[in-house]
Amino acid sequence: MSSAVPRLLRNLGTFLLALLLGIVVWITATLATDPIAQQVYPGVGVTTVNQPEDTIFFEPIVEEVVVLARAPQSVLVDLRPSDFEAIMDLSIVDPGAPAPVAVDVGTSKESVRIEGWNPAEQTVHLEAVRTITLPVAIDVEGEAATGYQSSGPVTNPALVAVYGPEPFLQEVTTVAGSLDVEGARNDVIQEVTVRPLDADGRLVSGVEWNPGEVEAQVGVRKRLGYKPDVEVVPDLRGEPAPGYRRGSVEVDPSTVTLAGLPSVLDDLPGFIETSPISVISATQDLTVRSPLTVPQNVVVVGVDFVTVTVEILPILSSRAMTATIEIRGVNSGWLATASPSVVDVILEGPDTLLAELTSDDIRVIVDVFGLGLGVHRVEPDVLAPEDVVVVSVIPETIEVVIVAEPTPTPSLTVTATLTVTPTLTTTP
Repeated sequence: MSSAVPRLLRNLGTFLLALLLGIVVWITATLATDPIAQQVYPGVGVTTVNQPEDTIFFEPIVEEVVVLARAPQSVLVDLRPSDFEAIMDLSIVDPGAPAPVAVDVGTSKESVRIEGWNPAEQTVHLEAVRTITLPVAIDVEGEAATGYQSSGPVTNPALVAVYGPEPFLQEVTTVAGSLDVEGARNDVIQEVTVRPLDADGRLVSGVEWNPGEVEAQVGVRKRLGYKPDVEVVPDLRGEPAPGYRRGSVEVDPSTVTLAGLPSVLDDLPGFIETSPISVISATQDLTVRSPLTVPQNVVVVGVDFVTVTVEILPILSSRAMTATIEIRGVNSGWLATASPSVVDVILEGPDTLLAELTSDDIRVIVDVFGLGLGVHRVEPDVLAPEDVVVVSVIPETIEVVIVAEPTPTPSLTVTATLTVTPTLTTTP
């Protein structure tokens, strides 16, 4: 019994030595065929956890890290950035005070050892976010029309909510927009874009607001002691020269505003007249600056004169004239005949001009350029003096026959020849 124990111990030592040598041989063989190596894996996404409620990142953080991993070559070949997990625990960060936060990287892959990563920590700046509510301020730009005044403005909704980090919210002093009432005679209602502004009127970035537009209304009413939009009527006297007539009449400004006692203004009509303007014997347009005639104790606001433009037009009439057809564009060696050879032309224009026209002043041309032999119907062109309008041509189209010129036939000349035959006389 006593000799068996030493023998067993000797055998056990031999077994363990053999096992150790086998493991060494196996490891050596494995390393020879699948060696351990290192590889860099960029683009491993960082996940943040335990972020305090109602906070946001006031400054951006690095959202990816670079990981250095060690593993057998066969494992590294199939390893991807998604096989790693990078986590930042934000529970230690107090809003408003930047703090360093460690980045922890791990993996569920066996036989993979993480040697390191970059960055290993980041400075995180969180800020509390909240909402403030401010009344809308509308800047009314421009002036209502003369004799009117604006009031307000009123907005719907009257308040705008602004949301964002506390430091940015502290910069917001107003939520404002603008509304133009220049020349308005009635209430102005518009959808107005509003923005959060600081004390210097600059847009505050980094915040959101709702709504982005409000309905703004500015009331526009007549001023007491004013009568706006009074029509100006020109007092035209006389008639233009014979053969002419008055055309359109323009007044600039066409309306004015009167000021005076309300009791006097209420009794006035809705128009005032200019001083008399003569158009006697006029043959061309007239432009006249004229004062306005108003009752005593009534004044015209901002206007001393109005400009009146009177269009003078010739009286138009019509006249029928007969003209002979002219044919153009006939190819050499061809003949063209128009049927009919004369047409009636109806003209319209100033009476004085039509009365002076002669047949030489009107030309009716039929162009057959490009037409071949045969019978064609062509619309004639009429050339008339300036300011004369061709109303119609009768007939509207002309029949044109185009033929080849006939070939001349040689003439036969007969020459008479007198032949004298001598007569022989015999003497008995």
